[in-house]
Amino acid sequence: MWAIIGTVCTGAIISFFEIPPLIKKKWKEIVIFILLLLIGMTLSILIIKDITIPTPIDWITKIYSPLAHFMDRILS
Repeated sequence: MWAIIGTVCTGAIISFFEIPPLIKKKWKEIVIFILLLLIGMTLSILIIKDITIPTPIDWITKIYSPLAHFMDRILS
């Protein structure tokens, strides 16, 4: 529980220092910054809670495995 609170507090501190200079710039940069920060904090909290996160290679394998089996049948 304390690790999650620490992660959220760290994200808040980072936001406190990084957002004011971004206010002078375009709003798109603020949106992207907040989006990336939230994604990073979410992944950190999932890792803290020992939840397995599928890797992109798992998704690629699931997508291309039928194609690989089809090509294997054609070429053999």
